[in-house]
Amino acid sequence: MVITKKSYTEGTHAEWNISMGAIGSRGRTDPTKSIYMLLGNAKETRRGQIIEFQIIAKDKYGLQRPFGGDLWSVTMYNTKEKFGTMGKVIDHDDGTYSVYLYAGAAGVMNLKFTLVLQREAIQWLKSVVLSTEKRAAWIGTFTQGNVTEKKDCFIQREGTWEDKCQFPHIALGKTMFLCDPPATLPCGTLSLITVSRKPKGKATETPTSLFKKPNALQNINGPNSLEIKDIMTRSSDYEMHAVPKCRANISDALLDGYWLKDRWVSMVCQNRQWKDTGEVQQCLRNKEVYFLGDSTTRQWFQIFIETFGYPIKVNASNWRKQVDSIPGSYKVTAEDDYSWDLHDIKNNITAVYHHHALSRHSAIPIHRFPYFSDVVNQLRAPQCNYVILISLWAHFDTWTKDSFVDRLVILKENIDRLLQRCPRTKIVIKGPHERNSIGNHWLLYDMINTLKDVFKGSVFFFDIWDMNFAYAYANKKRIDIHMPMDLIREEVNFFLNYVCLN
Repeated sequence: MVITKKSYTEGTHAEWNISMGAIGSRGRTDPTKSIYMLLGNAKETRRGQIIEFQIIAKDKYGLQRPFGGDLWSVTMYNTKEKFGTMGKVIDHDDGTYSVYLYAGAAGVMNLKFTLVLQREAIQWLKSVVLSTEKRAAWIGTFTQGNVTEKKDCFIQREGTWEDKCQFPHIALGKTMFLCDPPATLPCGTLSLITVSRKPKGKATETPTSLFKKPNALQNINGPNSLEIKDIMTRSSDYEMHAVPKCRANISDALLDGYWLKDRWVSMVCQNRQWKDTGEVQQCLRNKEVYFLGDSTTRQWFQIFIETFGYPIKVNASNWRKQVDSIPGSYKVTAEDDYSWDLHDIKNNITAVYHHHALSRHSAIPIHRFPYFSDVVNQLRAPQCNYVILISLWAHFDTWTKDSFVDRLVILKENIDRLLQRCPRTKIVIKGPHERNSIGNHWLLYDMINTLKDVFKGSVFFFDIWDMNFAYAYANKKRIDIHMPMDLIREEVNFFLNYVCLN
């Protein structure tokens, strides 16, 4: 007789029956055995509905997994209509997962349910990779007169070290930037850093098979299409589902939104299009707008200055290029491509871009890039007309989680002090998107919750993960570190909804 959970809790069967022992096996989640199914009537699926599916994870023996922890990606898309949306996956920790998709358009939709990573791969990333020191490493160039020496540099938080050049900065918290000392030059002659492709820290015994097919990035069995019928209604998505206006510290939504044609329709908070340059200028007049991040933030910056009136049409070939001053209209001040600002003279709008310190580039002057905690701390103009976009993720997948959190916490403390000085300041934290590498996919995905946890409070968190994946499926594009400018335009457009309508 099998002892069920119900009979055990009722006290009917409380003894350990050794005679029931038998040989058995348990395997990892097998995408060829796992299944998904629609909960509901497929023939009655209509636009505007939230559609529910269930995933049942099974191992190679066909047995349901007893716990969760796998990472799934669920997509519904139609490339002809340029429609794409990502499913929200809820882990019940018993081998089953609920999946919710939004029927934002009518038509025959493609479905793709993908096992991205098994639980065991994620456990290894959590327990080994995220705690491995010295994965973030550089080659330091020390220069004095005609003498130049190059030495290994890295960051370290845990453990001990001896006879290293130490470069403390309050923005790093308990983490230290260290270099092997040069043979003849003092530590203070460090002038340049270049990202190292051979870091001193490396996770041992990498289980490479867990990051390859059939264990990763494998589709599972189930219906591969779904017809969504149209409905005759004048109600918008926002009216049907009571989507709120964008505001700081907004609650997570069940679904992020969908692409239709070239527009992103957010289900997190209401977004509209900003096509009227005069309207954008009116919103931003007399403001200082800071874009603090990396090259993906630079894409935003370039689209932003176009949006408020600078005469440029940004595209894939020119977004990295500085623009020129226009006498009487726009003044550009720039040291190089990594730090510059543009001032709209007529409307008194200043847009500033800075790349973060300790980047993964080549031959970067050590003092060239500022720590953003320093930038925020120096914002003390009495007018307090600040808008700040912060994006810290693309260069940080080699940092330990504790070192990454150290840096974020110090920045958060400076943001809190700024909000005490200037409570009307609008701050947006932009999350990560995938970089088309299974090796760091979960590391970047995990940053979403880390960023949310650290910055919760008086900021607006812009989660772009699903937005980027849905765009790629809807438009037959490849996920990459620098996404197409049509997508970036919609991201900036969404940013303006919080800045201008809140």
